Amino acid sequence: MHKERQQHIAEKAAHHKNISSWLLTLPSLIWLSIFFLIPYFIVVLYSFLTPGTLDVKFEVSLDSYRQIFDGVYYKPFLNSFLLAIYTTIICVLLGYPVAYFIARAREKVRNTLLIFIIIPFWTNLIIRIFSWRIFLAYNGVMNNLLTNMGLISQPLEIIRTDWAVILVTVYVYLPYMILPLYSTLEKLDFTLLQAAMDLGANEVKAFFSITLPLSLEGIFAGTLLVFIPSLGSYLIPQLVGNQKSLYIGQVITYKIKNIPRNWPMASALSLILLLLVAVLLLIMYYLFKRHQRSKRRRYE
Repeated sequence: MHKERQQHIAEKAAHHKNISSWLLTLPSLIWLSIFFLIPYFIVVLYSFLTPGTLDVKFEVSLDSYRQIFDGVYYKPFLNSFLLAIYTTIICVLLGYPVAYFIARAREKVRNTLLIFIIIPFWTNLIIRIFSWRIFLAYNGVMNNLLTNMGLISQPLEIIRTDWAVILVTVYVYLPYMILPLYSTLEKLDFTLLQAAMDLGANEVKAFFSITLPLSLEGIFAGTLLVFIPSLGSYLIPQLVGNQKSLYIGQVITYKIKNIPRNWPMASALSLILLLLVAVLLLIMYYLFKRHQRSKRRRYE
């Protein structure tokens, strides 16, 4: 009887906790429903309509999807994916040593370095991109400096190239890689490295055997924060790129603002991009969870 009463009390407490959790998450659910689900429902609806000159005609049509799968827009998708992949790889290669150094630094030095990482967020993104335009211009700061130093005979044409787009995109999203990596590395027990070296491992082997596997969560989080926004990037390719290499973010924007407007095509492109990102996220999440399960089995 006493056991049944305790079980009843536990079930009642769990029920109240469940209700409390739902009440706490209700404002967020309402917010997401209004400002996320409803707009996406409108995008889905528009993708099946017929384009007009300034608006849409409420006539069901699959022309937008037909044009996409005919191969007309493969190149912008490819350009965007290559930009996102290059940006993510470079951010990992640059961000990991920085995050590792900050995590191992003394507290005062660590706080100062973190402030330097965060400082770019204090300035508007457009201003930062325009600063790069001035710096990389044909007669800009970098070319003038290199010419005066005698390192080059004529100015380099960097601005309005794909290299400029990659460079500025890496600059913009590098902090999004460093901060999650630092958050993971800062929690690591670095005495494990000393123990590994005491057991005969050198620094390189200790890093690849201990530090890197234990920091995969930070790499995964940083990859998501860098890959997804750089995939749909519009401002950076528009301000420092060229019109020969169009990215999917630019194509979507042109379809929305240029006359004749083609909102169904912009909606269809947005949905295809969303589905591709969702599939990639599921694959990455599956591989990450699989790695965690294998690691758990290894230590059991």
